[in-house]
Amino acid sequence: MGNDNITQKIKEIVAKSVKVNFDLNISASNIQLERPSNEKFGDWSSNIALKLSKDLGKNPREIANSIIKLCQGLEIAKVEIAGPGFINFKIDNEIYKNNLKTILNEKENYGHSKRLKSKRIIVEFAHPNPFKQFHIGHLRNIILGESVVRLLESQGAEVIRTNYQGDVGMHIAKCLWAFQKVDRKNYPTNADEKVALLGKLYTKGAKAFEEDKKAQEEIKEINKKIYSKDDPRINNLWELGKKWSLEKFSQIYKRVYTHFHKEYMETETLKNSIKYIEKALKKKILKKSQGAIIFDGKKFGLDTRVFVNKQGLLTYEGKELGLAYMEFSDFGEIDLNIHVVAVEQISFFKVTFKVEELLDPKKFKGKQYHLAYEFVGLKSGKMSSRKGKIVLGNDILNEALRKIQKIVKEKGIEHYSEDVAEVIAIGAVKYSFLKISPFTYLAFDLDSSLNFEGDSGPYIVYTYARAKSILAKAKNIDSIVYSITKDDLNNDSEIALVKWLYTFPEVVEKSCIEYSPNYLCAYLYELAQRFNSFYKNNPVLNAKNKGTKNSRLILTQSSAQVLKNGLYLLGIKTVERM
Repeated sequence: MGNDNITQKIKEIVAKSVKVNFDLNISASNIQLERPSNEKFGDWSSNIALKLSKDLGKNPREIANSIIKLCQGLEIAKVEIAGPGFINFKIDNEIYKNNLKTILNEKENYGHSKRLKSKRIIVEFAHPNPFKQFHIGHLRNIILGESVVRLLESQGAEVIRTNYQGDVGMHIAKCLWAFQKVDRKNYPTNADEKVALLGKLYTKGAKAFEEDKKAQEEIKEINKKIYSKDDPRINNLWELGKKWSLEKFSQIYKRVYTHFHKEYMETETLKNSIKYIEKALKKKILKKSQGAIIFDGKKFGLDTRVFVNKQGLLTYEGKELGLAYMEFSDFGEIDLNIHVVAVEQISFFKVTFKVEELLDPKKFKGKQYHLAYEFVGLKSGKMSSRKGKIVLGNDILNEALRKIQKIVKEKGIEHYSEDVAEVIAIGAVKYSFLKISPFTYLAFDLDSSLNFEGDSGPYIVYTYARAKSILAKAKNIDSIVYSITKDDLNNDSEIALVKWLYTFPEVVEKSCIEYSPNYLCAYLYELAQRFNSFYKNNPVLNAKNKGTKNSRLILTQSSAQVLKNGLYLLGIKTVERM
């Protein structure tokens, strides 16, 4: 019997008992169950007696005593009252053991569900802008977005991956102003050198814009030409710089195992944006004000924001309007569009969502969500691979790889290769970013992320490799028959591991519902610890008899499968040997 069925059964029994004892109709869905912080108290706990105490005018423990009279039998091995009136339920260990068969049968699908079946969800993430470099903030965005996509897919949703990038704006005009002064003979050929040059050119243009009135006017003129497309030289430089940027971005996407179904550019939205801004003006959703077109958000408790500026150019808000219609049209019916964007854009999305909802409630109302993650920075110091204020995403990945190469050589890891080092390095960075709630500021510490013994990606990947190594040494592991008796897997470390494997699906569901992969990270760290404790205290290959060996191999195989499944949902690859 699966996790959901057991909890549903408990809820139904409690609801029935409340009806029988107190003549109160409470839906089973309204009975809350939580896992006690200390597993010794049981597997599930309900506070229903405390909730009913005030209405019934009775002591919570007295109410609890009445309720538990009907809560006997079935899969519930033991029911107890704790503290002021909590009801704790302890499930028969055989239920947990039987779940190992489910894990081995479902394999990579264990932890999946059909809760979001038939739902079509867009996840829009990454968002690096051409002519700018991919920095540490983009890295948090893409790592979070990739995991959210995989979590949603695990629950049965059809997920469409999109990426929206700004290929117009003053930052590009500043870059092109300096770019046009560079001799073509001096153009670099290496992708890293190309984006580095664009970064230097932007810095040069930005400085000129601030310090030189003539340069400022020239840059403003270039900005107009980017929109008008009437200057062939500016057009060519714009196309070339964009190409350089996108080539580098593509390399980074591949390196962190991400891809997109469609990458939108701001310039693609312009025609649509103008069309719907005119429509919003006619409907009086937007209005003209001092030469600009704005949304007055006061009556909605929102900010007032500009959609078209005084120069007649679309702002980010205006272009977002066109993008929304494109995303909700290009892929058919959409149930939800999740925008993975930092907290600084909370006001922006509240306003644009409201304007879109007012324009077309059937298409947009209740179908957009801003996953507003917090900022990221370094815990201390600067990355040694780059001098300057901006911490580049690729620099973090490169330095992680360099340090991992050094660590694995020092440890004398037998099956070391460049590919293994790359997998460990990427996993280390990803795990370090994901183990902190996306809604909390992240102070990234590279050295702690690479620790093979702490709460880290390398520790969990290494644990997986250890389990696979044990299985590789066992003969005919694929032909092992599932057979676990009541006499097997009964000591503390075995039971602790068996129970923890059982909770995986509910952790995946919670991580998905709350867009918070940090729950899954915490789960995998605990799983790795429990597996290592089991391995330390229980001989597997040298078990005392065939039945014990067989059951422990099954437990090892199940642990490896769940570790792999969980790491996949975080966007982390595994290695079979280390």
